[in-house]
Amino acid sequence: MFAQPKLTICVPSRNRQRYFQETITSLVMNLRTDIEFVFADNSDDASIMSDFIADVVADPRVKFIPPAGRVLSMVDNWERCLEVATGEFVCVIGDDDYVDPDVVDLIKKIQGDLPKVEAIAWSRLTYNWPDFRPRKCVVSVPMGSYYVSIPRDVIYRDFFHWSHEGSQPNCLFSVYHGAVSLATMKRIRAKFNGRFFEHPVVDFENTCKVLVTAQNFVHVERPFSIMGSCAESNSGRIHTAAQIREVHAQFMSETGRNIDGDAYMKNFPFPLFLGNTAAIGMCQQWFKFTYGYKAPAGWQKNFARACALSCGGDKENFDYFAAGYQAAFEAWEGGAHLDAFKPEFKAEGKAIMFFGLIDKNLYIDEDIAGVTTPGELFQIVKHMIAPLAQMEHLTQQAVIAKSA
Repeated sequence: MFAQPKLTICVPSRNRQRYFQETITSLVMNLRTDIEFVFADNSDDASIMSDFIADVVADPRVKFIPPAGRVLSMVDNWERCLEVATGEFVCVIGDDDYVDPDVVDLIKKIQGDLPKVEAIAWSRLTYNWPDFRPRKCVVSVPMGSYYVSIPRDVIYRDFFHWSHEGSQPNCLFSVYHGAVSLATMKRIRAKFNGRFFEHPVVDFENTCKVLVTAQNFVHVERPFSIMGSCAESNSGRIHTAAQIREVHAQFMSETGRNIDGDAYMKNFPFPLFLGNTAAIGMCQQWFKFTYGYKAPAGWQKNFARACALSCGGDKENFDYFAAGYQAAFEAWEGGAHLDAFKPEFKAEGKAIMFFGLIDKNLYIDEDIAGVTTPGELFQIVKHMIAPLAQMEHLTQQAVIAKSA
């Protein structure tokens, strides 16, 4: 192994050992030596992983962190991963996800053009594990082959202003399914309360901190990782209002408190059980309240529009989310932003499956070639997308011209 690995891939896990083991196997099959793996088990039963990991830890690239003897919060489990990471860059994925270890070659290529790069975001694929297929799904594969520098002020405004077409902020700049330099992460730790991570919405908390700490950002069109969803993931378990409340209660229990009642939520009545949009808003509210950062003026209306768009699913779920958000907007700032919250129920029609190329996206079957894990899917996709050698650095002007 090199004196310092180019990348550390961290995989924190809790009570999803079957997927954790598959993900570990997929990762360590790549034999490159300029990479480090940190696997952190936060499960109730340490024995399930102990026999499996005995052979894996013989690999000098692997660091395994066993259960601590007590249940750790997600924040603390992520924290201990970063505490032992030594790579020049760091990436964190879930235990049912996958990231291509050969992303190291992308990092090296970008550094050749942009030596000061600190945060790299790439496109991500989605994959439902075979035990979680509520409906037949396709995988959308971006076919682009360029990367581009993006000014920090542009990303900051998009994220905190909710200006991405009224939907959730489309910000991929995070250590979660992205690469952030370890030096930047250490500056974050020194700058923010002596920790890498603080808030339970860990991925978006890191986005907040990366956006105000790093200076040089690169976005990559080509995908390098897959966000998996299994039957035991939160998204896989949420189908009814009762299940939403159950997952919410479990999350708060493992966090150690009901964060909906934290001080920064006093003037932001959007509880976590309203879903991902509320969770992002909560995380931003915590960051602004705790560290004094400001959002661009007018963000509230965009946030309301994003909340309206997030009221989806069947009629039961739509009514549940719409009523919850309605009550929150009535209570927030005297109902000043209620006019922008206009949820519309749309009954789910029969899905029309399409496989093929439209614009710059290739649509493929989730079951292509009989794959059963995100890692297997990526090995198929890898032969369809641009080889690393063909990827090019474009200026923003060139990207705009190319899209015209």
